[in-house]
Amino acid sequence: MKQNLLFFAPNHFDIDIAILNQLEKMDQYNVIKIDPKSYQYKNTFEQIFNFFGKIFVNKTLKKDWKAKQQLQHINQQKKYDVCLIFRPDLLHPKVLKFIQENIKSRKVVYWDSFDKIPKLKETVSYFNEYYSFEEEDCIKYNFTKISNFYIHKSSNTTPTYDAFFFASKDARLNNVIKLITYLRQKNWNAKALIVAKKTKSKSKPIKVEGVTITENSTPFSQIYQYADNTKVVIDISHPNQKGLSMRPYECLGLERKLITNNSEIMKYDFYNPDNIFIINDFDNLNIPNSFLNNPYQKLPKAVAEKYHISNWLNFILK
Repeated sequence: MKQNLLFFAPNHFDIDIAILNQLEKMDQYNVIKIDPKSYQYKNTFEQIFNFFGKIFVNKTLKKDWKAKQQLQHINQQKKYDVCLIFRPDLLHPKVLKFIQENIKSRKVVYWDSFDKIPKLKETVSYFNEYYSFEEEDCIKYNFTKISNFYIHKSSNTTPTYDAFFFASKDARLNNVIKLITYLRQKNWNAKALIVAKKTKSKSKPIKVEGVTITENSTPFSQIYQYADNTKVVIDISHPNQKGLSMRPYECLGLERKLITNNSEIMKYDFYNPDNIFIINDFDNLNIPNSFLNNPYQKLPKAVAEKYHISNWLNFILK
């Protein structure tokens, strides 16, 4: 008999859909997904009421109504055996309280460090099985350390680019510009595609050869195509991030090389200096052309398969 599983993940680049699809492929669970989409106001009065509510009270109509809608959806299923929650800080306390009181096996994955998102600490008491990408958080809070994962495998396509970077616009931008400029000066066909949030006020456009800023988001299910279409994937970690991002794992599946500034990658069983170049100083870059030109060194099958999303979910849901 299938177990009833309550699932939530943010819809950042549609990563929630990618995980949901794999859960459904496992054919072990009836999956009920909490919708992360924002609440739509019913009328102008609600919108005005919410605006003043933000000023005069410590909660908003939008959050309360969103929680009410989510709970109505959750209650369509009478009993849950397990939950799998990513970014619990995005859920209303009423939803978290329901999870705590009604689900025996409560699994949470902390995708970000507590230093990066301090509000995550407030959610710990609602769960009883904890997984994190951040080693320091695992040691401090006794969480289980997990890696990230990949979905797609090598397609044997011929890449268009020598090096490619894709991410949201944030504090990493200056280092992205330094690296892309450096690689293009070495005659690498290097490109960065950066997604900025849509805003009414237009910021000063960035005019750097090889760097494109767009407001058009790319679904998670298609992001891997950027990695598949380049010889080398660029990964630049956030200042408060020590755990690995999705990029190194995409490279594992697609058999692509990686340039990263996250030296933590040297601790992993798939680290190979022929495939992975580590940047120590963006103001003193020295990446040999041989890193681009030498062939990718294939990893043992057992190592590569270990990080596929199917094995990743099996480990968490064991």
